[in-house]
Amino acid sequence: MNTQSVPVAPPNPFQGLIDHRNNDPHQLQIAYTIHRSNRNRVFRNQLLQGDFRDWKDDVILSQVLEAEKGSTGFLDPRHNIAFWARPPQHIRDLVYNIQQEIAPLAGPGLWLVPQDYLHMTTLEIRSELTGPEVNEICSSLEQSGSLQELINYTLTHRARLVKPIVNIDSSAIALSFLPAAGEEDTSPYSGKDDLFTYHHLRRDLYDIVTRSGCPIAARYTLPSAHITIARFVQPDGSEADLRATGKYAANLVSKVDDINEKLDSSERTVKGEWVIGHEKGLELMKGRTWFGKGDSVALGKGFS
Repeated sequence: MNTQSVPVAPPNPFQGLIDHRNNDPHQLQIAYTIHRSNRNRVFRNQLLQGDFRDWKDDVILSQVLEAEKGSTGFLDPRHNIAFWARPPQHIRDLVYNIQQEIAPLAGPGLWLVPQDYLHMTTLEIRSELTGPEVNEICSSLEQSGSLQELINYTLTHRARLVKPIVNIDSSAIALSFLPAAGEEDTSPYSGKDDLFTYHHLRRDLYDIVTRSGCPIAARYTLPSAHITIARFVQPDGSEADLRATGKYAANLVSKVDDINEKLDSSERTVKGEWVIGHEKGLELMKGRTWFGKGDSVALGKGFS
């Protein structure tokens, strides 16, 4: 008898860490902390080398910004599809204040992510495809009947993020968080026990999307929860000369250190606590989303 083989779905990449850390929120927070600390140490040491000049300016973003001025007709060729978590107002305010502290030192070669573009990629489905390819995937997900469950999942599954710090590398600056693990809870919106973490949320979304038959090829499966708040772009004139001195990187790192000292105070618990789904549910975005723009397919209900 001829039998047709049924493709086996790949293992959920988020479940592996949960199992390895014994489904313990404290251990999951440690995993996120280790990833964040190791990455920060590597890039901090790199940037503080006296002869550092190797800035990874975002060439495509530079072209996009020129096109927005009307100089060219350039369009980002990369189309993506992902679920985003939009930060609530108090997190956007925190980002804005950080951007204003960094901007004077960085100059016009640092592009500050506009408030409306701020997002955290909770689950990337596919990236760097053509428009028709992304539209086909999006249609498949919509037709599966899972979309409303996905975008409104945070209404009944509350995941809390805490302890934000600023990360800087040679290409961008981000505000990164840790999944909560029993810290003082100042929010009336959380699940209160932190047993359901941000990593559990990512795992569940992955499972639901996979069951729907939608193909996933996510880049973001590492233990990281971050919002990109600025990107380095091509400098010109005097700023290019400033970067050549090496003092540029040292000043930025020093400013980031100062900001993180402030964030180590009450701002972490009062201003830096974020329950995913506060104000807005998850949002399915498609198209040219790399820098925070793109097409909103569906936005879930938030709580406030």
